Amino acid sequence: MALWPRSALRPCRGMGGAMMLVAMLAAAPALAQDGGHADITQRSAPSPAPSQMNRPEAPLILAPDDPGRQSPSTMSLTESGGVNGFVPAEAAPPVTADLPSANLPVVVELFTSQGCSSCPPADAMLTMLAGQHDVLPLSFHVDYWDYLGWADSFARPEFTERQSAYAHAVGERSVYTPQMIVDGQDTAVAPGPAQLMGLIDAHRFAPAEVTIQRERTDAGETIELQPLSDLGGKVDVLLVRYAPERPVDMTAGENRGKTVIYTNVVLGMQHLTRWDGLQPLRLTVRADLVGNASFPDDTRHALLVQQMMGKRALPGPIVAAIRLD
Repeated sequence: MALWPRSALRPCRGMGGAMMLVAMLAAAPALAQDGGHADITQRSAPSPAPSQMNRPEAPLILAPDDPGRQSPSTMSLTESGGVNGFVPAEAAPPVTADLPSANLPVVVELFTSQGCSSCPPADAMLTMLAGQHDVLPLSFHVDYWDYLGWADSFARPEFTERQSAYAHAVGERSVYTPQMIVDGQDTAVAPGPAQLMGLIDAHRFAPAEVTIQRERTDAGETIELQPLSDLGGKVDVLLVRYAPERPVDMTAGENRGKTVIYTNVVLGMQHLTRWDGLQPLRLTVRADLVGNASFPDDTRHALLVQQMMGKRALPGPIVAAIRLD
């Protein structure tokens, strides 16, 4: 399996415990959807040098012929030619400049279900990752196993749609659980701990595509994203809300009689804005905007900065993840 490197980054301290939401500063495009409290400022920046536009071939991922848990046939997706990748046809070149950067974690997305008998080992591996400051594990619960007799209490249709969009982006034949996707680029079917850590390390020690500056101000904390090269067009900024830990006692379905501890359970995702990935993007984070009674008190928040692929804007590489609390 070929891997696309990410970056060894210079760490700086995060924000502490306050829960926050994101508002964007000043003029330019309004939010693409979800209403929200956001505008953005994109400041002029020089065009990338011609040498920056010469990008190496993207990594390729072999779609599994016999994954650990295939979805029902109704979830079958586009037929594949056999080789798949979670990155655009071109990707940014390595950058070696010693520029300021935040401590950006590697994002591990686990698509799982309480109704999937193959999923508890993967859920346990995600729990083990939660203590690593440079990894952001996120548990997305899908709803296509609910028909087996146990409705997943965390499942949402939009999480199934996100997994399906990843599959469509690479031409996979179907979706399956458990599936782990690392930084939107590399996938593994029910990997063991060694294989999973190998995927994470490949992204942990690799060139950055953006630098991040954070500064406290009277209006909140400002976060400025500076691209180190052309990020390839559409870049979405997403707010993820997640619960740090939730134990569930299953009394029916394939996991009947089991108690499973789920970690960093995604409760919702909000699209904040679409960035051109060329000019700097400045955001202001304000704790007073988090007041949403529909989410529990222990809800945590992170930003995902993700490249979008093709005319359909399907999810691609995650170029930055920023914990807000």
